[in-house]
Amino acid sequence: MAEYRYYLIPDGMTRAFPEQFEKQTPTEFFDNIADLEKRYHQLREMPYNNERTWNERARFPYARLVVGIDRQNPDGAVAIIQVRNGINYLCDDYRGPYADRSDTRIPQMAEKLVEVIGVDRVRPHTYTQRDGYTWVQVEKDMHITEWLYAHELCSGLHFTRFLNRDGRELFQVRDGQRVIETNADGTKQLRAVKNIDVTHAYVGHYGCHIQQYADANFKSGCYVTPEHPQPGDNLDRLQIFQITADTDYRFMRYSYAQNRIRAADYSSVYLANLPQDYDLEKCFREFNAPCRPCSRRMRSLSVSDIVVLEQGGKEQALYVDSVGFQDVSHLLPELHEIAVQRQKEQVQDEPER
Repeated sequence: MAEYRYYLIPDGMTRAFPEQFEKQTPTEFFDNIADLEKRYHQLREMPYNNERTWNERARFPYARLVVGIDRQNPDGAVAIIQVRNGINYLCDDYRGPYADRSDTRIPQMAEKLVEVIGVDRVRPHTYTQRDGYTWVQVEKDMHITEWLYAHELCSGLHFTRFLNRDGRELFQVRDGQRVIETNADGTKQLRAVKNIDVTHAYVGHYGCHIQQYADANFKSGCYVTPEHPQPGDNLDRLQIFQITADTDYRFMRYSYAQNRIRAADYSSVYLANLPQDYDLEKCFREFNAPCRPCSRRMRSLSVSDIVVLEQGGKEQALYVDSVGFQDVSHLLPELHEIAVQRQKEQVQDEPER
């Protein structure tokens, strides 16, 4: 009679590159899922699991923490979850041509494992038989909700969509994962997410409508990102800096200020997720309207302010001139350094309910 147990490999890269590590991390075995879950959580937030790696040949990050199912008599093991670049990937080996499809215990245990641990993405494999050989085609890396066979193991998972002010999706967060809320002064708050229904969720202690949450963050100036971003996430950003030091070029046109501008004279006064198709002219109009965002903590957008737009990973800094905007992107490294120096607090994790 076959015997089953769960297994865990703390770091798969120690086996892929033994020459780079002092020793390989041994496989650990568990007779029950509660002990496995406890050990998994001890290891999941270790820094190496969030390191950026890349397998150039496979065009995919390397697997670090690995969780799966081991079978004895007859022998066989199948990986179910692999942590790659800080993201939980479902391993679809359980559907492969070498899997024992008559063994119903493996899918049952795998479904429970996915429910307890959670997965976010998958890179499926398609197998075809041709000329007596098994040919493997690697499909695109996708969110688990996009996968045709997600219902097999992942029907118990719940995801919350986070939206931008304009209603477009920014990213998805699985129950139990966290988002980071960053304010203009650099203070951050980690909040756990729990889905309520299609349009409502708990973000930390507070139940909210996902569109109202987006609107409130843009109004108050709060930039929201997942703790572990995924490919395809929209992390575009709008930030505004205003002069807070005693200078002679505040509210002055660029032709006068260009040789006087110093990043140290500025402070970050606004930060939020950037709406799609949000141009500088729209930004200027909105931040001068009577009902403008963040009206209690910053003055209206004026000459000498600097607007920073980050779109698709590319940043641009623009000086508000008397007419139009002037590119001052050379100041970006100093502006970021000043923002970090003036950060009031480190990231704080909100206490659980």
